[in-house]
Amino acid sequence: MMAAPAGGTLATQLTWLVQAPPLLPPAPWEDAGLWLHREWQRDPALPSRAAESLRGQQQPGRIGLQFENQVAALVEHSAGLALVARNFPIRDEHRTLGELDMLVRDLDSGKLWHWELALKFYLGTPDHWYGPNSRDTLARKFTHLHEQQLPRSQSTQARRTLAAEGWKIDGRALLTRGRLFYRNSHPEQPERHPRHERGWWLPARGLPSQQWQRVPRACWACPSMSDKSTNTIDTATLIDYVEEHSRPVMVLSDLRPEPGFIVPVTWPNT
Repeated sequence: MMAAPAGGTLATQLTWLVQAPPLLPPAPWEDAGLWLHREWQRDPALPSRAAESLRGQQQPGRIGLQFENQVAALVEHSAGLALVARNFPIRDEHRTLGELDMLVRDLDSGKLWHWELALKFYLGTPDHWYGPNSRDTLARKFTHLHEQQLPRSQSTQARRTLAAEGWKIDGRALLTRGRLFYRNSHPEQPERHPRHERGWWLPARGLPSQQWQRVPRACWACPSMSDKSTNTIDTATLIDYVEEHSRPVMVLSDLRPEPGFIVPVTWPNT
């Protein structure tokens, strides 16, 4: 667990969450981000209020769970949405079949929506879009969201479990944020939103001699929030760090405006 960032910094991250484009196309489902954007337009102070509620709380170490907490705070502090449930378990007798990320009621229409959330980062190679953990791929995540997670609320078991609470799902929506990192080539797959945020990646060999700013995992969504005074390293130190930890490291460079990843020489086979 880790403490939430200071209020102002977290408000910046929540504003990014509301404004950023989707990573994956939501169709055939609705785009849950449109509801968050609607609430932010109605109340520009929404990110600041949501950030204040999170400030000082112990946050999970996994950035995906931090993302879920931030979305929940935005929903809870909005005027037009109500958070009905989080991580709602679907059970068949005594066996848990899965969970629904969020149940959100749109107070304008009165409808109850099943939301699934994902904050992801993928690096393009000729064969796949790999996550920093190369066991995770864009194609696999896309399939899991569209064929398992979002349809789950319409299963017989889910309908029965929801009905026991007096709930009926009126629709399903997807909320994705993150970034795709490009190098020489990548699969021309349809699983990318046309306005997705972009970056670059390079192997930890032949890097130019310069100062790099290492971006802690907690700042991957908003790399500009990284503390330059404590995370600046030279090229040799960066290479040693990447190879020692055997995992990609996000960095900022004066040579490029977007963030990038420096990856071990053996990646994605690490």
